[in-house]
Amino acid sequence: MRISGAATMHAPPRQVWAALTDPAVLGAAIPGCQQFTPVGPDSYRFTIAATVAALQASYAGEVSLSQQHEPSSFVLTASGAGVPGTVTTSVQIRLAGIADGTTELSYDADASVGGLIAGVSQGLLSTVARRLAGTFFRSVDEILADPLSQRRADGLPGGATSPFPLGSTNAR
Repeated sequence: MRISGAATMHAPPRQVWAALTDPAVLGAAIPGCQQFTPVGPDSYRFTIAATVAALQASYAGEVSLSQQHEPSSFVLTASGAGVPGTVTTSVQIRLAGIADGTTELSYDADASVGGLIAGVSQGLLSTVARRLAGTFFRSVDEILADPLSQRRADGLPGGATSPFPLGSTNAR
């Protein structure tokens, strides 16, 4: 399954890059994320709760960042498994500055699913994937706009805190 999309991020590319490669921000922004812990350089383990159609489950897996060209692009690769099946995806993320200080983020994802979840229609899976991507990028944009609201330890998986400094002006 392939999906593509775009989002306007209300910060310059370097700030968007910093947020998208920050494990605390990733853990806070991934929909349903319950745990997000580093296991090596640019590599993390996660646990998320997700519902697709009537299939509700917890997934455990790993995320890694590669092919990094700061601040313009990188590849996020993730794989997870749960009772309803497996999901593996590779997402090419590109960042381009816009004259007004915002960033145009575009992505192309290629995902494969196995197990019970593979029985769900591709159309429904694509719709759910687009919705989750939209939620993720909106969450990152909200963190960029107001990083202090995301610094509470109870709001970040594993009690992590974002390195965005107190009083940061990651302003729109």
